[in-house]
Amino acid sequence: MEKRNFNILVASIVIGISIFWLSAYSFVILEIDPFHNIENIFGGDDTVVITIKGNVVEEFELTLSELKSDKYTQVTDKPFHLINAIGREFDTVYSGVSLWSILEVENLLGAGASTFLFIGADGYYAETPLSLALAENNPEQVLIAYEQNGEPIFFDGPLMSAINYSVIPDEITTHFTIKYLKTILIE
Repeated sequence: MEKRNFNILVASIVIGISIFWLSAYSFVILEIDPFHNIENIFGGDDTVVITIKGNVVEEFELTLSELKSDKYTQVTDKPFHLINAIGREFDTVYSGVSLWSILEVENLLGAGASTFLFIGADGYYAETPLSLALAENNPEQVLIAYEQNGEPIFFDGPLMSAINYSVIPDEITTHFTIKYLKTILIE
């Protein structure tokens, strides 16, 4: 009995140490914010919700109230056709701000910038960056969404990326629909 209890104690310590170091790795190396969802609940519209960085003139941060301002092109109740990895097609209605309008109004693009990548606060990102020409040529089809089906994005947000299937018909669009959107990386 004592040997069994000792083995359980050793296993618990090993698991605890593993969880500690994996958590430290995700917070420090992957820059995952463990308090992101708490900020969504208690943070106001003046909390920075998204950062645009990479090949830009300067790193740029936006609050939710700034994103919703008339300074940028607002897209309201736009139907999006999506397809997931197993081929299921569905429609969702998004409201948000055009990615291209932010890049254009703020004159953010650095020399040679050609692609963008959405990154979530949980570290998730699509495997392939998309061409900035997609956002430029389809400004109302490449969104930073703050509402889905008429409701504020709460549990998966406050922001998520939204790209209509018509913009990238040969791709699985749900790979580019990033929940907990926190960063846009311009390359």
